[in-house]
Amino acid sequence: MVPVLQLVRRCSAWQHSLNLNHRHSHRRIGSLFSATLCNRSVSSLTEDDEKLVDRLAHDILCKPRGDNSDDYQTSSQSMRQRIALSKSITLVESKSPNRRKMADSLLDRLMKESSNTDTFRLGICGPPGVGKSSIVEALGLYILGLDKNKQDEDAFCPQKVAVLAIDPSSHVTGGSILGDKTRMAQLSYHPNAYVRPSPSSGVLGGLGAYTYDAASLCEFANYELTIIETVGVGQSEVELAECCDLFLLLLAPGGGDELQGSKKGIVEVADVLVVNKADGELQDVARKTANEYKKAVGLLRKPAGWWGSNKNDQACSDDKSPATPPVLLVSARTSEGIPELWDLIQTYRQNGKITGYIDEKRRNQRRYWMAKYLREHVLEATKNDAETRKRKEEIELELDNGKVVPRIAASQLWRSIITASSESNAHNTKTE
Repeated sequence: MVPVLQLVRRCSAWQHSLNLNHRHSHRRIGSLFSATLCNRSVSSLTEDDEKLVDRLAHDILCKPRGDNSDDYQTSSQSMRQRIALSKSITLVESKSPNRRKMADSLLDRLMKESSNTDTFRLGICGPPGVGKSSIVEALGLYILGLDKNKQDEDAFCPQKVAVLAIDPSSHVTGGSILGDKTRMAQLSYHPNAYVRPSPSSGVLGGLGAYTYDAASLCEFANYELTIIETVGVGQSEVELAECCDLFLLLLAPGGGDELQGSKKGIVEVADVLVVNKADGELQDVARKTANEYKKAVGLLRKPAGWWGSNKNDQACSDDKSPATPPVLLVSARTSEGIPELWDLIQTYRQNGKITGYIDEKRRNQRRYWMAKYLREHVLEATKNDAETRKRKEEIELELDNGKVVPRIAASQLWRSIITASSESNAHNTKTE
């Protein structure tokens, strides 16, 4: 019995040691990240920064500022809102620590004061050259050109449309052409439309690093419909699904067969598939491509609550709700198929609101972006810690000399962070 008792005592001591290290690790991790989090605190803004945030918030919400500045007296309310929205998106996209603090303060204030809840986000995705910008302009002009008096009382008919066009950034120079707006010349000049091109900044997935925040700003500015156009993407870039209510996948004529449509990835998460350029010589090819994808999407499994069904698989009142993602033929050049596409989008939104599917989707998206921003904070904190930077340089040297593989190098760096956290907290505990 003695050896057993000794073993139990050793295990208890070992467990106690682990618990202490665990608590110390969390304390040190908190202290390691405290500098970064304090730097992001909104309370450390200067008086001028707070005034700028206040002006931007008032102009976005179309509230009177209470000042007599020249720009306030000479510009219209809609123009002030448009300028403030552009400045605010630039603010949230900035990598400057001070600008980030201002962006945090602005978003927090707008969230508390905004009352616009009837919004919808349409994501448009597709390979390069498929005609995403052309479709966005044709659809936007059609929506804004509708006679609101002739629409049903409960129909979703946006008065204002915002477009966020993501342009790929160069991996060599880091710059972006931001040329999507040139393909939307008519929509860009429409008084009720707002078109904002933004760089991807090297972020994978088809979106920019802060596209979610930019979409939120558009909604705070009372844009009922926000269209998000991604960069040209491939099969596995599906982050757009975490930023929109309806995922529209744009396809080119001859872009794939039934097997291609059966592959997992971007086709699997799409809510609507649209074959563009269904006109002229490509019309027959486009029709064949649409038929191939119609066969393929019949094998896809969609989650409960998708498109007019609740978790008990009870259909909505609309009997036209599809069981699989619909496949449409559209021509951005002739605008053929655009009215049918908009009717389909309205049906999806109406059914998604009834069943609560869109609200649940938004909740999941907010959690996704919270986790993504948390990873950014962690990386930023490790870069700002002197001990971690030194250890990182040592590990990178071993990595360059071929002494360790990247996976093991990452594990070593993380363990060094934990060890430094434990030692620092042990020292702080003794001091206290």
